[in-house]
Amino acid sequence: MKSKRQLNLFTKEQLGKQTPVSLKHQQLTEAAIKNILKDFQLVSSKQLAIILSKPNDNSLRVARCENRGFPWYKDKNGNVYYNLPEVMRKIGVGINA
Repeated sequence: MKSKRQLNLFTKEQLGKQTPVSLKHQQLTEAAIKNILKDFQLVSSKQLAIILSKPNDNSLRVARCENRGFPWYKDKNGNVYYNLPEVMRKIGVGINA
């Protein structure tokens, strides 16, 4: 029986070598961060249901399961959040920040 050998794309020297990269030009400024934070406010599904005057968040859950409704985000623990300014823009309501 013929044994399979793994293909080595890099030498041992190349694998251990680190290339110095300057990330200074990709770093955000304080002003840019403040502009981002104006448009980024996460609320939970239950909080959004309260804001939208719904009795509970069941309709939001159903919409998520059917891949419709508002854009939502999930963290590494499985908690679901909505970006409030994004939701308000989608339904056509302006909010003052």
